[in-house]
Amino acid sequence: MTIILIAVLFILQLISFYFLIILNTKLAKFKDLEKKQERLMREMDDTISVYLAEMKDENDRLIQELQRVSKSETQTNAVKKEEQMVEQEQPPSLAKEESTIEGSISLDHEPRIYVPKNIVANAYSRQQQTGVKAEAKVVHSAQQPTETTEKEEAKPLTLEQQAIELAKQGKTSEEIAKQLQKGKTEIELLLKFHN
Repeated sequence: MTIILIAVLFILQLISFYFLIILNTKLAKFKDLEKKQERLMREMDDTISVYLAEMKDENDRLIQELQRVSKSETQTNAVKKEEQMVEQEQPPSLAKEESTIEGSISLDHEPRIYVPKNIVANAYSRQQQTGVKAEAKVVHSAQQPTETTEKEEAKPLTLEQQAIELAKQGKTSEEIAKQLQKGKTEIELLLKFHN
């Protein structure tokens, strides 16, 4: 009977050691998790502080730029006032002649409208294309004034048709996308669906 009791006690002691080992590993994992979270929080703090420093630098640059622009505006306003004072001192006939001469030469007094380069380039290329087409129509109509061709009555090509025509000319999807002002993937899909 004592042997059974000793065996049971030994087995219970082994089981308790097993549970202690499991508990210790869980505690170690929890401590590792805590360390990882602390490290992540430090990294986030560092990232946010760097971001805030960059924002502060950007704001400082913006303020400096605005101050520079406002100084230049005040200088131009001062120059305009001086010109007006000089015009008022001159005889009326000279002032009118000078203002018409300055108005025809100088565009500084008119507001300027800034348009992105790609829009201007596309408008220019369209204007060139329509100009060439109009010249061709004039030449063609001068040669055959009574005949009307299907090309003159044809509707403008759709985006898909334009893409296909450009692809037939041997252009890449990137070139087609740039010319048609569409995304490269969109052009690739159009071409794939057509084939």
